[in-house]
Amino acid sequence: MSSDPVPVVSQPELPAPQAPTCENCGKPLAGEYCAACGQRHEPHVHTLGHFASEAFETVTHADSRLWRTLGYLLVKPGFLSREFFNGKRARYLPPFRLYIVISLLFFVVAGLGNHVSIDDDDDEGPPTAAKVENLKKAADQMEAQMGNTPGISKAVAEMRRKAAEQQAELDAAGDPSAIAKIQAAKKPEVRTDLCDGVTQPTADAGWFAQARWGMCQKISKMRGEDLLNAVVHNIPRAMFVFLPLLAAVMKLLYWRPKRYYVEHLLFLVHNHAFVFLAFTIMAVSLRIPVVGEHLGLLAAAIWLYVIYYIFRAMRVYYEQSRWLTFGKYLFIGFAYISAAAIVLAGTALYSALTL
Repeated sequence: MSSDPVPVVSQPELPAPQAPTCENCGKPLAGEYCAACGQRHEPHVHTLGHFASEAFETVTHADSRLWRTLGYLLVKPGFLSREFFNGKRARYLPPFRLYIVISLLFFVVAGLGNHVSIDDDDDEGPPTAAKVENLKKAADQMEAQMGNTPGISKAVAEMRRKAAEQQAELDAAGDPSAIAKIQAAKKPEVRTDLCDGVTQPTADAGWFAQARWGMCQKISKMRGEDLLNAVVHNIPRAMFVFLPLLAAVMKLLYWRPKRYYVEHLLFLVHNHAFVFLAFTIMAVSLRIPVVGEHLGLLAAAIWLYVIYYIFRAMRVYYEQSRWLTFGKYLFIGFAYISAAAIVLAGTALYSALTL
């Protein structure tokens, strides 16, 4: 008895499941993030609750990176630079973004309520005890916040001189001859070395001579106020010249073992971000009445910590001996002051010519 073979019924082939694709660039996805453009794969946000949860996750994640970065920046010198070149970057804010944010914050905080003005008060009425006290406080705050850079030191000295003059006028009230002597002893209106000996150029003089004369006329009229404010305003821009210049010095100093120029630049970026953050904290603290009463102690403590911090950062990042690091620390300190003087002079000249 023969049996016919049972026919085999072929099953239709099911379509293979399609791999998800990135909605931004259309490339296939192999995980939560696109390997081509980096966008995160997530469903469309259709509900308010979903939108709120996504926003909360983004904010808290950003905050964790921010506070982690600021914490390490304040208490672990050189750590962030080492982490960056060791490839551990996702958990921290990018160095240049960190520097720009903190430096802008510093100049905003330092400028609040401290508009630089060295005008005489002749047009604002007679001197009063309140004006004298305000000048003294402004000079103390400027010196504490901006340090002893040449331009700032000159402004502080000018403000204190004016306070002393006004105090002398108050003490001589009722004695016309004494007041006349004080007025006669006042300095001339032009108070900048840039204009010493400058005379009006002839009609065929070059562009620089004409520009310098016009600049000195403006300074004489404004008594230097606009020039000083322009210099302070241009200091953040000057830092983008100052840091690369100093990084070139670091490159020459640390030539063995060989390091890339950008390594020294990033090290300086992190250290300057720390300095701006430390002085921002000081500037904010000075506005607290209890802290402001101990101005000298607070400023001394922060300056000492800055000096230690930079030395320790060099030790951690470059991993050299204490004495070798100390020698290079002194050399870099000299180079720092020299480069700062050159950049500040250039900034003052640029500010004066563009008044």
